Amino acid sequence: MEIKGLLFDKDGTLLEFHQMWLKVSQGVVSALSHEYRNEMAHQQITEQHLLEAIGIYGDYVDNHGLLASNPVEDTAQAWFEMLALQTELKAFSIEIKALFNQQVEDNPLLIQALPGVKDKLIKLKQMGYKLGIATADTKAATLFSLAQAELLELFDYLGYSDGDITPKPDPALLNGFCQQCELSPEQVVMFGDTVSDMEFGTNAGAHKVGVLTGTATLDELQPYTDVILSSVADFEPELLAR
Repeated sequence: MEIKGLLFDKDGTLLEFHQMWLKVSQGVVSALSHEYRNEMAHQQITEQHLLEAIGIYGDYVDNHGLLASNPVEDTAQAWFEMLALQTELKAFSIEIKALFNQQVEDNPLLIQALPGVKDKLIKLKQMGYKLGIATADTKAATLFSLAQAELLELFDYLGYSDGDITPKPDPALLNGFCQQCELSPEQVVMFGDTVSDMEFGTNAGAHKVGVLTGTATLDELQPYTDVILSSVADFEPELLAR
């Protein structure tokens, strides 16, 4: 069946991941350690413990960790349980989401499209493909970061994880792309840098292209993909035919 839709993860696939999200996560944890210093002392938790809970170990980000693959709500729940807070999880989750959104907006210069990605997306758009986003990020951060990277207007569909739709690897975001753009999953290619992205494509019945610009290695992605590329910038539609 002819490919008509290209769906992309955002961070690590279209945008630089490591520098941005290490800085953002460290900023959020710093703010948390100030506000909840008594709870952290009581539970004997350090800032490093909070970072490790979401898959950050120094400058290394675990491909299977919460930061790389999960929505903010999952990070909030992990920290909520670690801190043994007596408040409501929903209120804490809203607070964490706001902190992440604020940190993204406070670091606009770190938001950068990966080399060659913008030109590739423009070319694919001109070829007639429908382009979409499927990210674990929030709506506010997604809109802000894509606008900052000058990519926002290229997309026909924006799928984000803001608590109102089941996140990846559930197929809901890809189904939304198909519904909005009048496609079937077999007509879609999912691009991503994590195993979760590839599982998402499999669950939805789409084709899958893994890229090595994010957190996963070649060996981690290999069992789950149809094609592996160094970058989205290297994609050509003929690759799928091969």
